[in-house]
Amino acid sequence: MRTWLIGVAVVLAALGGFGWYALLDAAPPARADGVVDIAAYRALVAGDAPEALPTEVRVEIIAESDMPSFAAEAGAFDGPRTFAFPAFEVVAPGGAVVIDAALDRLTLDEMTSGEGQFNDDAYQRLLDAIARAAHVLITHEHLDHVMAISRHPAPEAIAPRLRLTRPQLDALPEHAPNGQLAPAIADVAAVDLAQPTRISPGVVAAALPGHSLGTVAIYVRTTAREYLFIGDIVWQMSNIENLRGRPRLVGWMVSGVDPDRQAVLRQIRALHDLAAAEPRLAIVAAHDAPHLRALIAQGAFTEGFSAAAQGNSPVESVPPP
Repeated sequence: MRTWLIGVAVVLAALGGFGWYALLDAAPPARADGVVDIAAYRALVAGDAPEALPTEVRVEIIAESDMPSFAAEAGAFDGPRTFAFPAFEVVAPGGAVVIDAALDRLTLDEMTSGEGQFNDDAYQRLLDAIARAAHVLITHEHLDHVMAISRHPAPEAIAPRLRLTRPQLDALPEHAPNGQLAPAIADVAAVDLAQPTRISPGVVAAALPGHSLGTVAIYVRTTAREYLFIGDIVWQMSNIENLRGRPRLVGWMVSGVDPDRQAVLRQIRALHDLAAAEPRLAIVAAHDAPHLRALIAQGAFTEGFSAAAQGNSPVESVPPP
């Protein structure tokens, strides 16, 4: 009997250890100095004339769906959380900058088994905005951030506007119709964001690989405030507030999520410390629906893209590909 009890105890301990490793262990390091260099981002736009700066940031919430809290944040077991799938339009005198290309209805249905909510009108406005923007950026190359590019009905019109890195461009064919990217987009030259790079007045992009090879942080300074778009470095702002990353289980189950987990955890620490030091900086996690709606309520975002943002030519920017 005693041997049997010892055996049971060993099995339970092993299961407990595995559960901790798979679902609970996601603590960032104590320090991550220099990982998110907000001073460098600010320096790159410090000389921009006030009249050239963006005037507002608009958001379209293309779709929403629910996800278990423990999948978004290690150790969180508070029921389902609402995930948003947004895109952003930085409205500026020299032409708009669109950030992220969301997903289409087909992709949402495949991801959620038809349980998500999709806004067809918002998606059409996103397609239109990409076709008229001065610049189009994405925070990373996962399927729920690229579909309005890889499946855009007018690839020749949007290709000159794309400012994408090599890992981002390399991922697009997988999501194109029949796996064939339109030649106009396939021929786009990659931009190098290994160092923080000024894209246009008030807009800086910098590579922060970790969640994906092509993850990019995008800093925006408008005439009123500052933003830092972090894509999917975290899925919820609570990851930053509570200093907890995604559980390893998610990376095991979903290909391409957090290939450099340690880099992501360092970024979470850096963002936590940045949020504490810069409370007026709007840090934007792409999928946190309640946080996005709170920013709308606070006036940081205007909901709905602007038909007036008609800029067609890049101004004082990274040379077109």
